[in-house]
Parts: sequence; C-alpha cells; structure tokens
Amino acid sequence: MSERSPGAGSGAVALGLLCSVPAALPAFVRVLGSGQTVFAALTLVGAVSVVVVPVGCWLRRAKAAGLPRADRALACGTALSALPLALFGGVLKSTTHHRPLGGATFAVAALCVLALCIGLSFRVLRTESHGAVKSAWQNLFTLGCGLSLACAMLLGVARAARPSLVDFLALGAAGIVAGLVKMPSWLGRLRLAAVLAGWAVLLLGAALGLRSPELVRSLTTQAPVSFAALSWLGDGS
Repeated sequence: MSERSPGAGSGAVALGLLCSVPAALPAFVRVLGSGQTVFAALTLVGAVSVVVVPVGCWLRRAKAAGLPRADRALACGTALSALPLALFGGVLKSTTHHRPLGGATFAVAALCVLALCIGLSFRVLRTESHGAVKSAWQNLFTLGCGLSLACAMLLGVARAARPSLVDFLALGAAGIVAGLVKMPSWLGRLRLAAVLAGWAVLLLGAALGLRSPELVRSLTTQAPVSFAALSWLGDGS
C-alpha cells in the first residue's frame, strides 16, 4: 500500500496505537502491585500513545517526503533538547518532594526547551537545501545534537535512572517502528473516524484513571517517563 493512499492516515494512527501497547509494558510491570490494574494499563497506554502516534505519523510523512529540511531541523532540535532536559529532570527529582507538581513543572519546561532547541535548529539549518553542501557550523551543530542525545542516554544508564532509560528506549523504539516499518495492508482498510474514536475511548479511560490520586502518585514515582505526557493532568496530592 502506498504511503500516500487514502488509508495511509488511518493505518499510521492505528499502527502507532498498536505500538504503544508494548512500549507501555515495562512501566506497567513496575506498577502492577499498586492496584487498579485496568486503569493503570489504560492510563499508561494512553500516555504513551500521545507520544508514539504523532512521532510515528511524522516519521512516516517525513520518510515519504524524502526528509526535507524542516524535518531535519525538527529532529536535530529534539535531540539537542535531550541533555538539558535530562539534567533538569535529575535536579527536579532531587529537589521536589511533590511528585505531581514536579511532573507538571517538567512538562512545561520540556515544552519551552524543546521549542527553543527546535527554533535554534531552524535558524542554523535555514540555509541548507537539497543541493547545497553543509557548512562547518551546520556539521558541528548536527554533531552537537547527536552528542546531546548520547550524553542524555549515558546519564540514564546510572542505576537510579535505569527504569526511566528502559521506558525512554521503549518509547523511542515504538515511535521508530510506527513510523518506519511497512504498514500491514489490513490497517490501511480501517476507517480514520473509527480509529480516532478508538483512540478517544482509550484517552477517556486514561482520564478516568487520573481521578485516583493513589494511581497518579504510583505512576509519577514508578513510571515518570511513560506517564509524562499525561502527568500534568493528574492530582496526586
């Protein structure tokens, strides 16, 4: 099936939702003993899908378009933000005792840092075109973005952060699979409205789970990466 066929959009969303299930599994295993198993599963899969589905759709579109400059800038900016966000997350975790407040603070900071890094990437790479040779500054900037991502992953190897690293790798792998693997033909036959309705039901279940302060506290402390996308909606006080 062509990536630009009418069913490509619904198939991409459906594949992202399917990939969100195994991506949430490592975090789900850690919170099994906290009770409310069904709501924990719905909340984790819902939170993961908020990341995996858009990333998968973006990668699939960028691949079909030949990875234009705007997409390269977006990827570089995201990688560049990895190290400062990892450092800020470590400081926040050691200084903030109210976990839901810390999660909300990190979510807001992540959006600001990500926006700044992506904006910087667009500015540095603005002169790049398909037929132009990259300047030395552009090559150094791209290298710096890769080093930022590598250093952030090295920080995650520390014992205390290993579960978060596992969740991060699961999220990344799910996004890559959702965006780059060949889409099964049966997914392309699904109606977009039906797929979006299913996603909405999943997010509704996650929202119902967020009404439990105990569950929110458990997810925030034991699965901060997988739960990050929805952590700001919870009230774990």
